[in-house]
Amino acid sequence: MVPYDTYRIYQIERAKSLAEVRGADEQAARVASAFSALFRCITAPARAVRKPSAGLVSRLPRPA
Repeated sequence: MVPYDTYRIYQIERAKSLAEVRGADEQAARVASAFSALFRCITAPARAVRKPSAGLVSRLPRPA
């Protein structure tokens, strides 16, 4: 066992306050948001050349 493992196990098992839980949730949301934005940037060129799906085409406004 690495010397820091004991402290990490203590941190995992101890009871967290509401503020600590909320902070961890907010941090996880920021990481997910950053990953999502990166994924959207990477896939943007593929989405630009892709044909629209049938469901989207049926909801487009019809010319008068």
